[in-house]
Amino acid sequence: CVKFVWVFGDGSPKETTDEPTTTHPYKKAGVYPVTVTVTDKHDQNATASVNQRVRAPKPEDPYASLQSTPSDPAAKKPVRFDASRSVDEDGDPCKTFVFDFGDGSP
Repeated sequence: CVKFVWVFGDGSPKETTDEPTTTHPYKKAGVYPVTVTVTDKHDQNATASVNQRVRAPKPEDPYASLQSTPSDPAAKKPVRFDASRSVDEDGDPCKTFVFDFGDGSP
């Protein structure tokens, strides 16, 4: 891809880069819908999004973090879920995790 247009979900101006990564500081805690629209050398576009949680300075509520790999799996292929970045109100790693995959599995 040759162009990346980032929308950070906090009302700040769009940012255009020629690299696939960027950084953005948020002014306050919340959940922000972040999108990136990529453009390839044939001028075709695709968009991806994520809900980015921004935590307030301590003291704070527990923070749940969840990543999945691969992000776009084929049906019937395994997906790895990782909640290891979750922390309790003191910032210590969580010790117990309950996953609900929404499919009725135990």
